[in-house]
Amino acid sequence: MDYLEAEEQLTDEQLSEEIERFRRIVLSACSSLGNLQLATGSAQDPTERRMEYVPSDDCLASLKDIKRYIQEDEQGEGKWVLRWLGECNTLQNDIIPIFIHYTKQLNRQLSDHDHDHALKTVMMCVELLVFLTWSMDSEPEEVKVRFIRVLRSYKRAFANSPAVFSLLSTAVMFFRKAHKTDKEALLVKGILYVFRNVLAIPDPLVSPTSRGMSQVEVHDALIAVLDKELAIDFFLTLASSADDKQLKDLRPTLLDIVYYLFYRVPVPALFDQQATWFQADNGSKRLGRHNDFGGVYAVSTGDSTIMPVFNAKEVLHPFANMFKKRQNMRKPRDPAEAKATPVDREWRTLDPASVPILRRVAAVFIDSCFNPFMSAMFEDAKVSGTAMDAMTPRLLYVAAYFVDVSLTNPA
Repeated sequence: MDYLEAEEQLTDEQLSEEIERFRRIVLSACSSLGNLQLATGSAQDPTERRMEYVPSDDCLASLKDIKRYIQEDEQGEGKWVLRWLGECNTLQNDIIPIFIHYTKQLNRQLSDHDHDHALKTVMMCVELLVFLTWSMDSEPEEVKVRFIRVLRSYKRAFANSPAVFSLLSTAVMFFRKAHKTDKEALLVKGILYVFRNVLAIPDPLVSPTSRGMSQVEVHDALIAVLDKELAIDFFLTLASSADDKQLKDLRPTLLDIVYYLFYRVPVPALFDQQATWFQADNGSKRLGRHNDFGGVYAVSTGDSTIMPVFNAKEVLHPFANMFKKRQNMRKPRDPAEAKATPVDREWRTLDPASVPILRRVAAVFIDSCFNPFMSAMFEDAKVSGTAMDAMTPRLLYVAAYFVDVSLTNPA
């Protein structure tokens, strides 16, 4: 008997026993994924001794079982499987190590059978990472409170280079293929979902007056790793080519990624440190394909007048009044309407190490991405209609944010 069916047919005591039985089944699948084993020797030091995660022969089958248990659990309200996986640190201790192991396998010369097995395992890991890191914002408050610590522990697990590097290298590997299968395209999309989900996990609100290490949020550590491993550059590359029809399915996720990179960061904070905004640290501009030879932009001023503009920064000025004079905008009368706006008005304290990273990202986005990305997104909104309604406030917010960045830029 499925424990979900048992909820309506058993007494409380019997239901508890049924849930415990199901818990043992789930944990059995987790224990069958693999384990740490002693490994000796390396290219640098033949005498080195270290612990290395080794997936079991039944690893892929166990991953599929866990996915099935999660899907079954979604039919109920307890989210027991997600809770048990969080308690056992399955994402940190098993799924990420398995994913890293098999991404390395994909870069080796393998037989067709072994390559297919490695690819299936990588895809299953990504599916589970998407499941486990998915936002709980739409869930009841009790569920959100219960899972927020688990989600934050997942975010910490991704704030390290091996996990980000493996995700990025896999996405780039398949994105660059001229002829991708549908499954390979879904794999790239799934990896972007993982990046989006992890960036969306909120850190605890830290008081601006607090001192010490509590000021350095996991979000800043994650941004540093994404920058170090060039994941942010991958996002910017995709955004600069967002008007490509092949990227249509990725555009909404890229919008979310950009939004959460600058989540709760006040624009003036990007300019607290003196630097030339439109230049990299070495003084050379980072160029994208949309400013290799300059560009001409057609801007509508709202009164049927079309104005040609020849500079990426100037493109933003016709929108300045629309976005800057927020005090003149209609304020929602219904508190529920205000609550539904996906813009968090609580600014956060920014780690000084993140300032040059985000300033560079903002510069490159405005120079190389703003026109193709925003044009494509607004076109999607116009064509899709109600399908984009939930995303439109965030799209307008991101557009306004970079208008503010452009107007605040002291350079």
